[in-house]
Amino acid sequence: MNEYVVGIDIGSSKICAAAGKLDRFGKIQVTGITSVSCNGMKKGIVVDIDNTAESIKNCIEQLERMIDYKITDAYIAIPSEICELTLNRGVVAVSSEDREIRENDVERVLKAAKIITISSDKEIIGVIPEQFIVDGYDNIMDPIGMSGVRLEVDAQIILSQSTVISNIFKSIKKSEINVKGMVFQPLASANVVLKDEEIKMGTVLLDVGAECTNITVFKDGRLLFTDVIALGGNTITNDISVCLKIPFSDAEKLKTKYGNVNNKTSGEDFKIKIDTNYDNIIEVEYSILSQIIKARVEEILYLIKKKLITCGQIDEVSGVVIVGGGIALIKGSSDLCKNILNKPVRIGYPEYVGAASPVYVSAVGIVKDVIYSGKVKLSKGNVSTDDHEDDYKSTWDIRNEDYSDEEKGNGILTKIKEFFTDFF
Repeated sequence: MNEYVVGIDIGSSKICAAAGKLDRFGKIQVTGITSVSCNGMKKGIVVDIDNTAESIKNCIEQLERMIDYKITDAYIAIPSEICELTLNRGVVAVSSEDREIRENDVERVLKAAKIITISSDKEIIGVIPEQFIVDGYDNIMDPIGMSGVRLEVDAQIILSQSTVISNIFKSIKKSEINVKGMVFQPLASANVVLKDEEIKMGTVLLDVGAECTNITVFKDGRLLFTDVIALGGNTITNDISVCLKIPFSDAEKLKTKYGNVNNKTSGEDFKIKIDTNYDNIIEVEYSILSQIIKARVEEILYLIKKKLITCGQIDEVSGVVIVGGGIALIKGSSDLCKNILNKPVRIGYPEYVGAASPVYVSAVGIVKDVIYSGKVKLSKGNVSTDDHEDDYKSTWDIRNEDYSDEEKGNGILTKIKEFFTDFF
C-alpha cells in the first residue's frame, strides 16, 4: 500500500506538485506542496523535453524533502487546451441473471461509449459520463444497485493528439517518475474549488494560466462547455516588459508585487525603482504600471464574455470562480471581472493548510480525486479509501490502472488506450 498520493500539474510557466494522505479520521491531509519554474511547455504542449523533465525532477525532489518520502509514482493533470470533447452514447445489456446493475456493467457501458471513429493522429484518453439511462429512464447519476435490462450512458469523450500526450509522458519518464494515471484538469480543479450547489446552479470556472485561459461551464452537475483563449498571465508580463522597456523577469516581479486593477487606487501614484541589467536603475510610475496591467486584464475578461455569449452560456450561469496564477493574484481582479461579466465572482483556492493559493488548485485536485475515488490504498492511519468512497460522489474521474513493466514497454499509446473513467 502507498502512504502518499502525488499529483503533478505541468503548466507553461511552472510545475506544481502536491502530496496528500488520509489522516486517522479519513480526511485528506495535504502534507506537502511546491512549485518550480518551467520553460519547456507552451500552451499545454511540450516544446523542450529535457527542460520539462528537469523541472519535474526538481519539483519532485523539493516535495520529497518536504514529506521525507521517496516518490516514484504520480498522477498528472491533462490541460483542456490540448483536448477536445465529443458526445457519444454507449449501450449494453445488464449481465447479471437477477438484472441488478453492478460495477462491471458500468465499466462495460463506458467502454462502449468510447467506440467512435476518430482520426489516426488522435487518441481517446477518457470518458465523462453525463447521465445513465436504465430501460429508458434517464437522468440517473449512479445506476449501481438498480434493476434493469438495458443500460445506456450519454458521455463526453475526451480526445487528444497522440504525439502531444506522448511527449508529456516522455518528459515525465525522463524525470524517473512513473505515471499512475491522468485526470482532466478542469474536473480536478472543480473538485476542489466548486461547491455542489455551484455545479448545479451553473458556474464558470476560469483557469487563467501563463499562456492561455481555460473556460469551463458547469451546470446541473455536468460539464456543459469548455473553450480556450490564447492569452494569459505572460501576455500581461510581456506588455509590461515592452512598454516599460525592462527585462521580462523584472516585469514579472513588478506584476506580482504591485499588480492592481482596482479603480479605487487609480489616483495613487509613486515611483518604483528597478535595478535592471548592468546596474541600471530605472524608475517606473505606479499609475502607468496599473494602466498597462488593467488594459490587458480587461481584454482577457471581455474575450471571455464574448465566448460565453457566443456559446449561449452567459445567461445559464450564476457565478464565476477564478483559479490559476494568471490574474487571480492581481489585486482587484475579482471586482473587475464582476463588473465586466455582471456575475458574482470569487477567487478559488484549496481549503487545506499550506495550500490555500489559486496556483495549487489543479495539483491538490488531482490528489483529492485519486484518494476519494477509491482506486488507491493508503496505509497511513490504518484507514482505507474504500471506507470513505460513499463520502465522495465524483461525477468526473479519469485515470488508468497500474501497469506491469511489460505493458510499459509497449509504448505510450497502449497506456492511453487503457484509460477509463468510473462514475462512483
